[in-house]
Amino acid sequence: MNTQQPAQLQIQVAFKGMDSSDAVREYASKKASKIVKHTSHLVNCHFVFLIEKLEHVAQLHLTSGDLDARAEGRAENMYAAIDEVTDKLVHQARKYNEKHKDHSGKGHHNQE
Repeated sequence: MNTQQPAQLQIQVAFKGMDSSDAVREYASKKASKIVKHTSHLVNCHFVFLIEKLEHVAQLHLTSGDLDARAEGRAENMYAAIDEVTDKLVHQARKYNEKHKDHSGKGHHNQE
């Protein structure tokens, strides 16, 4: 049974060169909550949304304990860009956890 407390989530959102949107903000928050499942520390997500030419760009910087990850998603609409960037960060968080998982049942530094 896992008695570990779920990680807390802090989200910051910035819009550059475009009007802010509560719908986009809420969607990003909903998608970011999926990343929390793959972390055990406080999660800080900083989203930046912008439009470059015809592309919508979503950038995400995530910090959680020792994990410090960044990703960028580009698509024809902002929702698809958010989906892409959050999927990339979920993948990075899973990969990080696999690398740092203790497979022996002992701590990494307790080699007694």
